[in-house]
Amino acid sequence: MQEHYLILAGLGFATIIMAWLPAFSERLKISSPILLLLIGFGLFAVGLPLGWPDPLWNDLDLMYFSEALVIISLMGAGLKMGENYSLKAWRKPLLLVFVTMPICMVSAYFLGQYFLLLSVPSSLLLAAVLAPTDPVLAAEVQLDDPLEEEDYENDIRFTLTAEAGLNDGIAFPFSYLAVLVAQAGSWAAFNFTDWLWDKLILKVVIGVIAGLFIGWLIGMLMDRLYKYAGVKTFVGFLALSLTFMTYGFTELIHGYGFLAVFFAGFSLRYYEKVDQNYKKKLHDFITEMEHLFMVIYILLFGGSIMNGMLSLTDWKGIAFAFIFVLLVRPLAGLIALSGFKDSFKSKLAVSFFGIRGIGSIFYLSWAFVSYDYFDHKNELYAITAYIILISIVIHGFTAPSVIGHFRKKGSMKP
Repeated sequence: MQEHYLILAGLGFATIIMAWLPAFSERLKISSPILLLLIGFGLFAVGLPLGWPDPLWNDLDLMYFSEALVIISLMGAGLKMGENYSLKAWRKPLLLVFVTMPICMVSAYFLGQYFLLLSVPSSLLLAAVLAPTDPVLAAEVQLDDPLEEEDYENDIRFTLTAEAGLNDGIAFPFSYLAVLVAQAGSWAAFNFTDWLWDKLILKVVIGVIAGLFIGWLIGMLMDRLYKYAGVKTFVGFLALSLTFMTYGFTELIHGYGFLAVFFAGFSLRYYEKVDQNYKKKLHDFITEMEHLFMVIYILLFGGSIMNGMLSLTDWKGIAFAFIFVLLVRPLAGLIALSGFKDSFKSKLAVSFFGIRGIGSIFYLSWAFVSYDYFDHKNELYAITAYIILISIVIHGFTAPSVIGHFRKKGSMKP
């Protein structure tokens, strides 16, 4: 029982600190994930019995936990979108998804093949898991108020929020690609047509349509029940219920639940008859849940690092991580945004803050659960951990200052 009480006290301490971290991080110009990571190091060092990864997690447990965290965060990202943003504002995130993401994946694949000397399936998997930007760890550079108006600063944050919401789901077909190629044993034996029509097109379409429909339906029900039956359902908890229901239902009907959850939040935001203050209440509740899960994840991630997770790859894995975060993503982002008249600073900010995180962990663990014979498993986990750590540290130290710089510009256009 003593260990049980120690765990409760330790988690309580960490979550209390998390309540104050946004204010501290704003003053220190450091993102809160960095401070949480340091707390994780400290709790591991004092021997808090949290069941630290040793150094790897159990694939199935990791998949379920990261899955829950990602879909909660995707609902939050969807609820941040709204009628304040024009269709024109969606051009940038769509270009980041359909230009930047493929460039990043192709680069990761060839670096995996010819620099890290991974097999074809493992190179494909590495490319797929690094495709999504993160809606969890990237909160510092994303929208944080569903009622924010479109302006210069928020144009950058909207772009990054929408990109994270979209590409976390669109990365799924390519994780399937890696698994199916591994199962087939070679490119020649792989059924490309089945993957294209089923895993890439059909499941994406079902996910988007299911999400839009469920968000609209829930918004209509809230309005009708209140208007005609006097039933008031305006509670923040609905956001969490909607998240899990949408995800589970969409997966059952052969769609991508990640996309559905994001579009359900997005659709509900656009349902004009739902009270604006209630939309903010939904957003605030799901954000609190996201923070709780994030605290637990980063604490355990810190413990896995202290337990030697980073030692599972060599200097090539470390070099790959830095190359991907500091060169591949920024250059790919600049290529996608080259046709816009925005200042180079604003385009560089969007390109640089392609933060990697929990989505990558989900796809990696999902692939290992789906197919247990990938080679270089430990190395792939370690490389992904390095990329997340580099992203947390480098982006964590730069994001507050960069966003603060654009905030000072107010609504001035570049």
